[in-house]
Amino acid sequence: MSAHPRIRPGALAAAVCTALLGTVLASPAAHAADPSPQRHTLSGSRPGYATTGADAGAVPADQRLTARLYLGSRDPAGLAAFLRQVTDPHSPHYRHFLTPAAYQRRFALGPAEHRAVANWLTRSGLTVTRDTAHYVDVSGPERAVRQALGSPIHHYRTARGTVSAPSGDLSVPSSLGTEVVAVSGLSAPAAAHPQSHRTTTPLHPQHPRPSGTVADGTGAGAVCSPSFGGTPATGLPTAYGATPTYAPCPYVPAQLRHAYGAGGAHATGKGTTIAIVDAYGSPTMPADADRYARATGDRPFRPGQYRQRVTPKDWNVGSACAPPASWAGEEALDVDMAHGLAPDAHVLYMGADSCLDADLMDAEATVIDHRLADSISNSWAEIIHSDPGHLTPDLVNAWNLLFEQAAAEGIGVYFAAGDCGDSSPGAAETGVNCDPKTTAAQADFPSGSPWVTSVGGTTLALDRHGNYAWETSMGDELSVLTDSTSAARSSASPASGKAWGPLPGVFAFGGGGGPSDFPQPWYQRGRTPARGNGTPARRTTPDVAMEGDGALPVLVGLTDGGTFQLVGFGGTSAATPAFAALQADAQQETGRPLGFANPLLYALGGSPVFRDVTDHPAAAGTGPLTVVRDYGPSPTAQVPSDDQQRYVLYALGRDYGLHAVPGYDDATGLGSPSPAYLRWMRRTGGIPR
Repeated sequence: MSAHPRIRPGALAAAVCTALLGTVLASPAAHAADPSPQRHTLSGSRPGYATTGADAGAVPADQRLTARLYLGSRDPAGLAAFLRQVTDPHSPHYRHFLTPAAYQRRFALGPAEHRAVANWLTRSGLTVTRDTAHYVDVSGPERAVRQALGSPIHHYRTARGTVSAPSGDLSVPSSLGTEVVAVSGLSAPAAAHPQSHRTTTPLHPQHPRPSGTVADGTGAGAVCSPSFGGTPATGLPTAYGATPTYAPCPYVPAQLRHAYGAGGAHATGKGTTIAIVDAYGSPTMPADADRYARATGDRPFRPGQYRQRVTPKDWNVGSACAPPASWAGEEALDVDMAHGLAPDAHVLYMGADSCLDADLMDAEATVIDHRLADSISNSWAEIIHSDPGHLTPDLVNAWNLLFEQAAAEGIGVYFAAGDCGDSSPGAAETGVNCDPKTTAAQADFPSGSPWVTSVGGTTLALDRHGNYAWETSMGDELSVLTDSTSAARSSASPASGKAWGPLPGVFAFGGGGGPSDFPQPWYQRGRTPARGNGTPARRTTPDVAMEGDGALPVLVGLTDGGTFQLVGFGGTSAATPAFAALQADAQQETGRPLGFANPLLYALGGSPVFRDVTDHPAAAGTGPLTVVRDYGPSPTAQVPSDDQQRYVLYALGRDYGLHAVPGYDDATGLGSPSPAYLRWMRRTGGIPR
């Protein structure tokens, strides 16, 4: 999201923390206004910050409010049974998907149910302003909202200022208990953030490169290695008892295709469509993607191969979301990776009007309702347990129903697992892509949904021939050069009083994962480790993982400040569109849509189609895994070549709170796909024998 931080000399860990950006949801104590047994309670619809101690008074009865009521399924039990049959690779009905029209007829609410919801709302004094297949928008005075939904609306003091919320759980008439599953708009909105980090300063393609250096997207004069460990950093201090090596140059799609077995004659994504959902949209796409493809030796998009749907006039730009320019980098990363690993697939970019749940759900639903794609790549996330907490359980239920519809229609939905390790407060103290409001270790959402595929990150190493060498978990501890004489003595530094510090480094970046808020789904039973101590088994993330490390980033092309640049980006944002693209390649190999991937992925767990990724890969040898990334001379000049701002030492395989061990783990899931994955798809048609 932001450029590589410049660290002041002598500031050490405190500066690093500053430069790097720094429970269960509370059960409602208040009761709904209408305790009648003929009401159905929307459990968890009151956000956790709406406590008695934070209450700042009631919203005036005549104040006009707006709300969105998310609609359920006419047959929840029937939908659950159908989804099990259509997604289980051992079922005779496997991949017998529904068309969107058939889904609407069979499981969505019909006209009679919509009329019942509208009549109840209008009788309560509310005005229906929009009625869609997924939700009903209403407006009206607070007294009408209270009458319809059974709870007064109050003001509450939070760390983000005073916001409104229901004073108790909302409720609906019992006769509408399955028709309405969630309400949003009456409390502060939940917001997602992109799961990527811009790790380097830009390199203009026309810059001359000094002899002996390799272009790596970090600026003229920077040094990077053509392979892992290929270029020793002999002029810099030792680290962990050894001379570090320069980090490999940022990866381009051809290298990733070779490492994961994509890009062959039958593995280009031909005949498939990948949708990418992010917020907003870049005005220079797809020209940037075409320019990037040419710069990295690939083919640009064919006419009509790339489409986008963005409506800048409707954008909701505010403090809750990162600005559109930040999301433009996310878009470039997602498009470049999707096109790079599935060069013949069509790509549809759906730019939501903001990063708020309502707008992202609209973008997601547009793809699903019209089956505009075979897979949807989502490189954004939010956390459930935070202070203040806005993502309520009823809204989570609305999201899950949307993902269930995608599964019924044969659409695979892929989400980034996150870049903050276990997303705990400890990780957030120094993590680059962490939410500082977190209150507990947790899996990100929607990545933790049981109906999406959660994609984690790895650190990929290639040998001097460009072949796969090994992978470890995506987790980086960061150290910088310091003038401390004590640190220099402890490090035996050869560089005139300089040393790396602190050692061990400060956690900066890692893949996300861990237990979610959902019960363990059937496809993970017996496939993921038991938690023990009588703790109920939970849905655990990630499911799979691919290259995404910020220390060894991928190269991306984008226009920033009016200039096209090649920059390095890291994060599960890189891994997610890459795996969605690999699934497009797999669909081409099988000749039919794959749909929701998890049941098949877990059925293949432990087989050669996955590489088992660990924190300490045997192929990497003994001792700590470290690299030095050279960010090039300071653009302001007047600084020595070995200044504290130029060189950063990364210790690899050190995710926060998550560990990659043999077998399934909460850092890399089942592992990364090997070239055998696509070969297996072609040989079997994607159906286990």
